[in-house]
Amino acid sequence: MKTVSSKTQDGKKTSLILCVDAGSVCVGIAVLTTEKKILHTDYRFHYGEIAGTLEKITDNLDLSGLAAVCATQSTPRIVDADWRCDDRVAVIAAARHFNEKLGAVLHVGGEKFALMRFDRQGQYAGLQTNTSCAAGTGSFLDQQAGRLRLSGIKELARVAAANTGEVPRIASRCAVFAKTDLIHAQQEGYSLGEICDGLCRGLARNIADTVFKHEKPESPVIFCGGVARNPAVTNHISDLIGMPLVIDEMAPLYGAIGAGLDWIDENTTAEDAAVRIRRPVVQRSAHSLACGHQPLELEFSNYPDFSSEQS
Repeated sequence: MKTVSSKTQDGKKTSLILCVDAGSVCVGIAVLTTEKKILHTDYRFHYGEIAGTLEKITDNLDLSGLAAVCATQSTPRIVDADWRCDDRVAVIAAARHFNEKLGAVLHVGGEKFALMRFDRQGQYAGLQTNTSCAAGTGSFLDQQAGRLRLSGIKELARVAAANTGEVPRIASRCAVFAKTDLIHAQQEGYSLGEICDGLCRGLARNIADTVFKHEKPESPVIFCGGVARNPAVTNHISDLIGMPLVIDEMAPLYGAIGAGLDWIDENTTAEDAAVRIRRPVVQRSAHSLACGHQPLELEFSNYPDFSSEQS
């Protein structure tokens, strides 16, 4: 079990905050002190098993000095959170914490992406997001990685970043069209690296066309979310908008960390917060489903029964 020390450098005890952000693809956690120091982080793919993944992460942590569990609003309710923060508010809080100046914050995850704009004084100026379609998000690349028989998005990103050849044009607004373009690219002799790079450029183009279409944002543009770990997508977005993107090692964890920072800022007595009553972070439901009707049964035929075909 990993012990997360609740003592500061001068030996005083401080309260700990567990921050959780569970999205459609990954789970990110961070353990903060009330002085906003990051003691521990973890970021994993959950493959649909959010509860199990969170339990594996938290079971290996000694959180005896825990004062609060903070989560983003998109995190499922199975997380017993004491504080929930809007996802974009959390991302902005983390962006302000890690960066001296904000021109815009581009957050791209497995299901959604959004551009949060700021004026020259650093005040929030507006928001642009994608539709409910997952094109232009991490899930889109995950689907294509499977079609290319790669282990996942991590391998796709690595292969794409190593490409030095041509970049085929591959549709990214629809997974069906993308499949057709992949087949055509393979038939035309493009290498795996070139095809992966084409997918990343298509995704970057979809993002740029959606949120950077009408005006160029103020500088700097902070890039965060899981897709920020994909260097090929990062480079293509930067080329398309004509300015560099700022990325730090905590970029995938902005949601989780920001939720904890928001709790600290909203609780003036956070430094003296009482230890949370010890209970599981993940609350598995004890309720069973009740059926209103009896299950359907085959009473007048056998399955499969094709005797009526002749008559």
